[in-house]
Amino acid sequence: MFMLKKNILSVAICLLLTANALVYALALDNKKPAVSIVVEVNSEPITNEDINKRVALVMLSAGEGEHKVTPEIIDQVKDALIQEKLQRLIAKQLKTVVSAAEVDGAINGIAKENNMDSEDLKKLFQSKGVDIRTLRERVESNLLWIRSVRQAIGAHTTISEVDVSNEKKKMEENDKKEQFELAEIVLFIDKPENQKHVTSEINSLYKQLKEGAPFPALARNFSHAPSGAQGGLVGWFTEEQMPEETKRLKVGQYSEPVLRSGRYTIYYVKDHKTPGQAADSEAKISYLDVKIELSENLKEEDQNRLGQFLEQAKTATGCKVLKTHATVAHIQIDEMNDVPVAGVPDGIRKLFAATPKGKATEPIRLSETDLRVFMLCEQKAPEKKKLPSDEEIRMMLKERRVQEMAITQFNRWKSQATIRHRAPR
Repeated sequence: MFMLKKNILSVAICLLLTANALVYALALDNKKPAVSIVVEVNSEPITNEDINKRVALVMLSAGEGEHKVTPEIIDQVKDALIQEKLQRLIAKQLKTVVSAAEVDGAINGIAKENNMDSEDLKKLFQSKGVDIRTLRERVESNLLWIRSVRQAIGAHTTISEVDVSNEKKKMEENDKKEQFELAEIVLFIDKPENQKHVTSEINSLYKQLKEGAPFPALARNFSHAPSGAQGGLVGWFTEEQMPEETKRLKVGQYSEPVLRSGRYTIYYVKDHKTPGQAADSEAKISYLDVKIELSENLKEEDQNRLGQFLEQAKTATGCKVLKTHATVAHIQIDEMNDVPVAGVPDGIRKLFAATPKGKATEPIRLSETDLRVFMLCEQKAPEKKKLPSDEEIRMMLKERRVQEMAITQFNRWKSQATIRHRAPR
C-alpha cells in the first residue's frame, strides 16, 4: 500500500486571471456593511461596495503565498478606482463606447491565456464567490480608455515615411543583436504633496511582487500607464536601449522601484531572443501529462497499482517508457505535442526547467483527488520571424507616440478634476 506525502509540491496548473497566478479567495464578512460613498470624482461616487468588489478581484489574482487584505491594498484599489472613474468620465465626454461583444472578446482572451474558456472562467469566479461583472467592468474601462486615447490624440498624430524608414533600419540592426522584452508598472506623482503617498504605494506593490504576486496582474490592476491594459508590456529592447536598472536582470525578474521624471517604475524582463531568432517563449515543446485519480475509498489493489506506477516513474527514461508504464497501469495520459512555451502554464515550465528532458517530475498534487506527473519529451528552438511590414511599423510608431502623449494629457486632466475623499485616506 502506498501513501502520499503531505509535503508534495502543489502547483496550480489551471491558472486564473494571468499566467503564473494561483487562486486565493477573499474572505468577506457575511454581514455586508451599508453602502456608503467613500470618494467622489467630479461628483461621480465610488462606494465602499465598489472597493470591496475590486479588492476581491485583486485577491483572486494575488499569486502564490499567504495574502491578506491590508490597508495598503485597500488604498491601492481606491487609487486605481479613482484613476478608472476619471478615465470613464473622459470617455463619456468624448462619446467613446465599446460593445458587449468587444468586452466578451477581451474576457475570452484572458481565459485563453490561461488554458481556459469563458465558461470555465465564470465557474471559477462563482466557486470563489467573486462577481465576474467586476472583471467585466475593469476590462471595459481599459478598452474605453485605450479607445479614448486613440480618438483624442491619435487623430492628430501622423507618422512620416522618414519615421517608418528610420524605425525599419533600427529594427533590422536590432535583429542582429540580443533583445529583451520589458514590462512596467508605473505610478505617477501628479502633485509634489502626493509623493509620500505614491512612494508608499509603489513600495507596497514591490512587496507584493516579492511575495509572489504575478507582475501582469498588478500592472493590469494598478499601473497608471496605458501599457497596464496589456499587463504592462512595452516592447523589445537591445541591451544598450534598456534602462540601467534592468541590465543585470534575467527573464522573470523585476527591478526595485525607480524614481525618474515624476514617476515611479518597476521594470520586468518578460522574454528574451537571440540575434536573428524569435522569442524564447515561441519555442515549442512536447510533453506528457499523467493524470492519477485519487479517492479515500481506493481499493488496496488500486493503491498498489498506483504506488507501483509512481515507483516506475522515478526510474523511467524517456517518454515512450513512461507512456508504457501508464498504459499498463490503466492511468490516463495526455500527449501534448508542439505546444508553444508561452502557452504552457508557468508551473509546468518551472518544473521542466528543474527536471532533465526524459525524466519524470516529482508527483504534483493539484487537489485531494488529482495527482500529476509530467515529462518533457522534446524541445524545438523558436523559428525566426519576418520583420513587420511598413504599415505595421507605422501603426506601432503611432501607438507608441499616442501612449506617450496620453500620459501627459491624463495628468493634465487629473490635475483639473475635483476629487473629494469622504473617509480618512
